[in-house]
Amino acid sequence: MGCGNDAELSSLKKENATLKSTINEQKTTIEKLKNDVAMYVPKENKNTSADKSSVANQPVELVSLNIVKSITTDVDVSFKNISTKNIDAIEFVILQFDNFGRPAYRFNDPSAGNVTSKLTMQDNTAPGGIMKSGWSLYNTDRTMKGKVVVKQVHFTDGAVWTNNNFDSIVNSEKDKL
Repeated sequence: MGCGNDAELSSLKKENATLKSTINEQKTTIEKLKNDVAMYVPKENKNTSADKSSVANQPVELVSLNIVKSITTDVDVSFKNISTKNIDAIEFVILQFDNFGRPAYRFNDPSAGNVTSKLTMQDNTAPGGIMKSGWSLYNTDRTMKGKVVVKQVHFTDGAVWTNNNFDSIVNSEKDKL
């Protein structure tokens, strides 16, 4: 024996379904906004890099990408912290190209791709500071130029900025310089 009649129960079920739907819509909106709002970067610090693969609210900007040929292909990468918070790690990939702007495939084999594995640099860099590091790339004889795509940035307060468009940017940019 219940407290209400069938009409009240039906009305409450409809209201419950509407509330569940609203909650799911709000969860979707929150997830969408996380990438946009995860890290506030003041307008005057907006990334102005000429790099086409940069992301507007990215908390770092590429300062330099130097590729040096020795026995291996050595790369030195520098980023500037354009956020208002200290950064202690940056994860990114390098898209590799030859001097003609064609993809420089590892082992000169298209199936091996021209995208490095994810590279990570770690240091403690204050706002306005530069974080830099270097790597040796193997089996990349034709690599002379490159583009950098940032996947995520970690802050000393534990916050993480994530490029939710990372995969689509890499896929759209890996075939053209």
